[in-house]
Amino acid sequence: MNFKVDAFKEAVADTAIAIVINFPLNMLLIVIARGYEMSVFTTTVFFTLVFTVVAIARKTYMRVFFEKRNRRKAQEIN
Repeated sequence: MNFKVDAFKEAVADTAIAIVINFPLNMLLIVIARGYEMSVFTTTVFFTLVFTVVAIARKTYMRVFFEKRNRRKAQEIN
């Protein structure tokens, strides 16, 4: 049961951080795409690449953060 609660907390935290990062990033990318007068296809590829890189970095950071936290909790119990 505790694993499910921890997984839920991690998912909520990751999603909240994603919203905080992705909303302004999306606005910036729109400005860049319009500035370069990108086609719809090029804009889609550009957004997908940028959001993929950001998501991988964010997920890596979040997983490391929560893993360290979980290990500390386990050490405190023992």
